[in-house]
Amino acid sequence: MTCTCVETINQALAARNTRLSQAIIFGPHDHDALMLQTEQLETGRGKAKAVAMFLSYCPFCGRKYGAGAPASAEATGGAP
Repeated sequence: MTCTCVETINQALAARNTRLSQAIIFGPHDHDALMLQTEQLETGRGKAKAVAMFLSYCPFCGRKYGAGAPASAEATGGAP
């Protein structure tokens, strides 16, 4: 990950016995990915199914994940 948001959020969620889910991606990806799970609102025949999305940007700070992403402020000692 480019930032430490996931670790920070997981520390806060630990008091509620929960954490964000991360996925291992096989293939031409060079970074960890945060997976956002969705919930299906209506069930039944012909209804669209819920999907999971792999995020390209941190939903908390907006930094891009992966190669070519700018270094985080924590790593460089500067402001974002």
